[in-house]
Amino acid sequence: MGADGRGWGMGEPLDAGERAELARLRAELAALRAPGGRVRAVVAAVLLTLGCLLAPFAVVAAWTGSQLSDTDRYVATVAPLAERPEIQNAVANRVTAEIVDALDVPALVTGAMDALEGRGLPKALGDRLSGLSGAVESAVTSYVRDRSMEVVESDTFASLWEEAHRAAHTQATAVLSGRGSEVVKARDGTITLDLGPVFDKVKQRLDQSGFDVVDSLPEVRPTLEIYSGPALAKAQRWYQVLNALRWILPALSLILITAGVYTARFHRRALAVAALGVVVAMLLLALGLLAGRAYFLNTVAARGLNTAAAGALYDTLILFLRSTLRTVAVLALVVALGAFLTGPSSAAVRTRAAFGRGFARLRGTGHGSPWVWEHRRLLRTGAVLLAILVFFFWNYPTGLVVLLITLVVLLALALVEAFGRPPDDPGDDS
Repeated sequence: MGADGRGWGMGEPLDAGERAELARLRAELAALRAPGGRVRAVVAAVLLTLGCLLAPFAVVAAWTGSQLSDTDRYVATVAPLAERPEIQNAVANRVTAEIVDALDVPALVTGAMDALEGRGLPKALGDRLSGLSGAVESAVTSYVRDRSMEVVESDTFASLWEEAHRAAHTQATAVLSGRGSEVVKARDGTITLDLGPVFDKVKQRLDQSGFDVVDSLPEVRPTLEIYSGPALAKAQRWYQVLNALRWILPALSLILITAGVYTARFHRRALAVAALGVVVAMLLLALGLLAGRAYFLNTVAARGLNTAAAGALYDTLILFLRSTLRTVAVLALVVALGAFLTGPSSAAVRTRAAFGRGFARLRGTGHGSPWVWEHRRLLRTGAVLLAILVFFFWNYPTGLVVLLITLVVLLALALVEAFGRPPDDPGDDS
């Protein structure tokens, strides 16, 4: 680029917009060469790096402090678990095993044979009939499991599941904090789910079908062991720390990033870099969640526990966390794109110039509103501020919500450009 504002080897002079961009580039180059420029760059880089590194912890802390405490949203999330086959099979198998163990079918068969022998049944025949206790136990187990599956596949089980979680909506925090609840207990490194209400419903179903021998069973509170391992204690400690810092970490991360952008010589470039750094941090958090799931299930399998039920529980616990990190990643991408398109790079300048020419052709000569052009900065700022307010007051925004808000803002900005008539447009005064 020549000093006279002409391109190298080109005879066409730059227009007013391109001259302004050239002046901005020269000013930024002079600022970079000024004394203290390198120190500011290093300080800004440190602040931005720390802010991006804290971003995943800030997201997790915000999740532990708010998402898990929302009863309605939590119940809406765990309620579908009642329809998951892995959950239904795990519950039915556990309740069936508890009932069959309590019945002690071999002892019942032996008692029946002794009673028959007392009434004259030949002992040899009694011994042969006693040998069928294994087949009888298998038949009883099959019958009880069928009734158990009827219960867990019914609307009754879905209602019990939802009511139990609504009454103990602190389940997720209880699992991580170790406090436990009436439904979920986390003691000595073990997480168990209380199946007492389901057990009672299966007993009632068996009694109604004529299998009244279950009436003599003692009161039993079976549990489904979900996880047992030393990592639970570590997770509990992390949860307690993050929950205590649920407001501090997000604020600190945002303050560090803001300070880094302010300290940097080139604010837009620093903002774009910071936003991309947050995106990378969210990707690392997503990978960490996948690695945590694999480690969790491997530990569960090594201890012979139900991996299907444990996987369903893990996915449910982090459902909101996954949604939050996606939202933050999409928002960061939008910020990075906005910082790039409003910056001084040649690609951004060409993009803005292309859109400007397109809007000019769309508006046509002599059309548009001079007032809109005169107040275009105010209108742009108002549109962006309104979008920020909508985002912050939206109840649990998702990545899709961020994209929709961004599209609406872009449409509003496009309308401002399309309807604003610049002063060098002669207009149609006839």
